[in-house]
Amino acid sequence: MSNKLANLTQNSNGTFTGTLHTMNVTTKITVTPISNPSGDDKHPDYRISAGSGFEIGAAWKRTSETTGNEYLSVKLEAPEIGASAIYTNIITLDEIGEDGTTHLMLWSAREVSSMAA
Repeated sequence: MSNKLANLTQNSNGTFTGTLHTMNVTTKITVTPISNPSGDDKHPDYRISAGSGFEIGAAWKRTSETTGNEYLSVKLEAPEIGASAIYTNIITLDEIGEDGTTHLMLWSAREVSSMAA
């Protein structure tokens, strides 16, 4: 099972474009930087929109504690996606792909602890 939800290309203005692929949704997406002058972690650094501008999520700049690499922590949420939010990361590729891909949006399942009956 692939954990890749999107191939993204970063444009010169800092915007990412690509196509989101889930079991329920296949749509063009745009990840657009927004002003966060305070650098406050509560306010996102990017807005994520689908199609002609329908907002489906946000992203925050993060740095990996183990590697020191920067990435974007993403929360996607829309009725078409499902009842629960999807949490993903956008990571930078070491080399640009043949199709111009510079970044990947990757999903990983979060462990859910079972409740004792």
